[in-house]
Amino acid sequence: MNKHLQQLIQIAQIDKEADALVPVMQQKREHLDELIAQKLELIATQSRLSEAKDENTQAIARNEANITDNTAKLESITQRIKDGCSDREARTLAIEEDLAKEQIKHANNEIARLNKELESYTPKEQEIAQQLVLLESSIEEEQRKVDGEIEEVKQAQQAIFAKKEKCITSMDQNIIAFYEKIRKWAKNSSVVPIKRQACGGCFIRLNDKLLSDISHTSDIITCPHCGRILYLES
Repeated sequence: MNKHLQQLIQIAQIDKEADALVPVMQQKREHLDELIAQKLELIATQSRLSEAKDENTQAIARNEANITDNTAKLESITQRIKDGCSDREARTLAIEEDLAKEQIKHANNEIARLNKELESYTPKEQEIAQQLVLLESSIEEEQRKVDGEIEEVKQAQQAIFAKKEKCITSMDQNIIAFYEKIRKWAKNSSVVPIKRQACGGCFIRLNDKLLSDISHTSDIITCPHCGRILYLES
């Protein structure tokens, strides 16, 4: 195995070490993200309650306006009856009076129902507010813990990156550029061993000539099927 290939294997291993730390950071954030999601859900519930309260308040105002209109209508009907009217007009006014009274009754019932509903929102809002205070405290505590743990992981990453940079400076830059081009799509399987006479990346069997070439040449050889860099494990 030539020097360049050995260096590529080393670089690929360093990249694997660095990438392995990414899910570690994500895992350390899991509980914090869950707490934040709970907070957002509570805020959304709080917002829905606020919207429902506004709708109820507007509905109460509409019903109160309806009562005012129908009360005025009843006063007008009473005055018209006092002023004198025909039997036919009196019957019509009686129907209008009954309708106005029914609408006032319905509006009062609606206002009572809506006010009761509004009252039911208060304990819910208080409970959510208390939960948010507790959650905020838990989030702050968890955030401090996570920040410290992630900082340790980042420092480990920086040490790995420094190790990679040190290796890169002693390598042929054309070979590094070639490797990075493959890594864009192959990720951590850019440099793979041959296993059971097949590419360790795409697992397609290699022909005998290529296997022989890899055994005897000092050149860097890629898989003819997928393009990954191949090597024989010692």
